Amino acid sequence: MGNVVYFEQGARDWLGVPEDWAGKVPGSEPGVRYKLLTGDGAGIPGIQLVEFEPGHHEKPHSHPESEVLYVLDGEMTLGERTLRAGAGAFIEKDTVYGPLDTAAGVRFLRVGLGGVASPGA
Repeated sequence: MGNVVYFEQGARDWLGVPEDWAGKVPGSEPGVRYKLLTGDGAGIPGIQLVEFEPGHHEKPHSHPESEVLYVLDGEMTLGERTLRAGAGAFIEKDTVYGPLDTAAGVRFLRVGLGGVASPGA
């Protein structure tokens, strides 16, 4: 039988990125905050609500899991493509992507697909 996992962003606290995170910016630069909407339960995608402050910049990087980014408010540039509210991207695991930039700030969902097969796999 299947499983239903509920989540609500209002029930979660905002978090800052850990000090050892490779993408962490110095305290004087525009930063990041996020909410873990789901945990790392077996077979459950890790869903995060993420906010980048205006002027935030991230260098090209990769993750060991595939992920989906979906813009809710604002806009960000991912490499040479601008993503606005209602747009997103699927990024296959271990793919180097970026830089990520936002002039006016952005709020988006990040869905980590660790354990979910990539298209064509």
